[in-house]
Amino acid sequence: MARPYTPEMLADRWDCSAETVRAMIRSGTLPAFRVGRMMRITAKAVEDYECGAIGSGVLRDDSSSCGMTMTEPGDVIALRHTRRRTLSAKPAT
Repeated sequence: MARPYTPEMLADRWDCSAETVRAMIRSGTLPAFRVGRMMRITAKAVEDYECGAIGSGVLRDDSSSCGMTMTEPGDVIALRHTRRRTLSAKPAT
């Protein structure tokens, strides 16, 4: 399985800014998922976007060159972790 892209990696690939990629994610044009506070884009989502299967209204079933289908555009998987608690020292009295 290919490693997911960061917005910065995808910006380099598409010759645009990372903020442009983040705006595409926020608008739902580009599916992504969260790992904590970081956004990641699957290689499959990038392939589908580049083939025109996402955002152009093209049905994925009509496009044989773009590979297998994926989740619906806009589906987001949110992974959250909790902060590790640190014990604060009590002030000496």
